[in-house]
Order: sequence, then structure tokens, then C-alpha cells
Amino acid sequence: MAINWIEDTTSRSATIFRLGRRDPSIRSRVWNIVGSTNEDVIHADINAKISNLYQYWTFPGQPLVRLRAESYSLEHDADDLWKVTVNYEKLGADDPTQTGPLKRVRSFDTTGGTQTVTQSRGPGDGEQIYGPSGLLGQNAPTMYGAVNVDDRGVNGVDIVVPQFTWTESYDVPSSYVTNAYVRAVHLLTGSVNLATFRGFARGEVLFLGMTGSQEWDAQRGDGPWSLSYKFSATPNRGSSTFHETNGVANGLPPEPIGEITTYNKRGQDFLWVKYATQDDQNNNIVIRKPLFVYVNKVYPDGDFSKIGIGVA
Repeated sequence: MAINWIEDTTSRSATIFRLGRRDPSIRSRVWNIVGSTNEDVIHADINAKISNLYQYWTFPGQPLVRLRAESYSLEHDADDLWKVTVNYEKLGADDPTQTGPLKRVRSFDTTGGTQTVTQSRGPGDGEQIYGPSGLLGQNAPTMYGAVNVDDRGVNGVDIVVPQFTWTESYDVPSSYVTNAYVRAVHLLTGSVNLATFRGFARGEVLFLGMTGSQEWDAQRGDGPWSLSYKFSATPNRGSSTFHETNGVANGLPPEPIGEITTYNKRGQDFLWVKYATQDDQNNNIVIRKPLFVYVNKVYPDGDFSKIGIGVA
């Protein structure tokens, strides 16, 4: 006896994400099947029909976006009457014609970092000197703000300093990530922004790198790439014209280092102090006085527009 399929009136319900979101688009079709009381025969017929006739459904107007028959459920209504529901989900993860990000998540962290400082926060209370009689006056042997000084040098102290890091995560179409793109981003790791980036002035942002992951299986093919980019920002210090962005000063003024009050340091540059040794014969001590401030550029400049996530 022939097995007949009659589509049910509840068939063809669907939930479609039009713009290729990561969430799966789903669709179902329902048939009433008549012609056999043998469950094995019905299952064999269902699998044959799905493979030959109903394996895919194509989204209208987007021939490259197809939903695949992933599963079916079977109910026995009576005698040789059965009801089968075939469930479709999107094949792959996105519309191959989409070129931009499908999803974005941003997170930030202002947890302080540890830094060794060799100079106190002067002037004023940055350095206070006490002797047997208490707080000493202007004639006290100043260390010019140098911290933790002994006969061998300035040892400094580890303190908690402001630190700002943030991560931007994107889901992008599989075609977005190429070997050339991965190499370009890889070469930008450990570089600082050559131009304004996310509102930070040139030299303030350090690109810490990118991580990526993608799911693939033989039936669905490529899923979207999940990419995460990590950055760290430190404010510039210097004259107002040095750290301004679009004519607006957004950095910090230089902190005095001993008697040195003028220098320009971009956020990711390294600053260190050269000390001169002075013998204080009256107090029988060695004084370390800041003689020069050195600012070294230790990271190369990078064009962050090549990361491909915008700069504003």
C-alpha cells in the first residue's frame, strides 16, 4: 500500500532572524502520513522523503541562506495514521553577504595596577621629614621627593595606580576573518594608537591583542567568528598643547619630579629618572637628587583603523 503525505494546516510556522544574527532561525513543517501501521516503515519513508525532497528550505531573496532539516518528531494518531513534524534550523551561522559585525559586546575594568614609583607626589605633603624633635623645617635634608633611598640608590616602592583596560567582542561572518586579516591584527599587537581612538589621544592606548574562536561541523558548515580585542589606556602627561585632542586638552599636567616640572610623556611611554649623588656632611647622609627625566618611546605606533572595528 502506498504511503501518502498530506500537509497539515498547522504547518510552516517559522521564526526568522533576518540580519544573520547568531540566534538560529527555525521553521517547522507538519504532515499527516497515511498508509502503514508499521513504525519502521514509516521512519524509513520519512528519512527518504526528507533526504530527497525536504532537506532544505531557502530564505526568500537570499539563496545562500538555507535552513536544514535537523530533526523530526513522530506521533501515532490511529491505525495507519501518523503525524510528523520536521524541524529546520539555519545552515551555517550567518548570511554570507553580510560584511559587518553581527553582534558587539564591550566590557571594561578600572581595577588598579601595581607600579614601582621612585618619586613622591610633590610638592607639599609629598615629602615630610621627621627627626628626634618631630617634623623638621625648611633646613631639613631633602631627598627631593626620592622614595626609599639608601646608600646604594633609590629603591622606590610598589603602589596601586589607576589602570583602565577594556575588551570589545564581536560576532562576525566567517568570510570576515582571513589569513591576511589575522596577520595584520597580529602585527598591531603591542602598538599604540597613532591617532585618536575611542576618544583617547594619540599615544594613550596600547593594543594588547585579539583572540578568536569559531565553531564548525560537517552538517552546518562554518559558524560566525567570535573575536575579542583587548586594550589598555594611560593618560598623556605634559603641556596642554601636547595632550590635546581636536583642540581640547584631555591629558594630565606633568607631576613635579624634584625640581623638574616640565616634560612631555605620552601615556604608553616609559619615564625614568637619573639621580645625582650629593653628600650631606652635616647629617652624614647621601642625598639622591633628580638630575634628569628621561622619556623613552618603547612601543611602535599602530594604525588602529586596520583592526576593522572603527576608531570613534
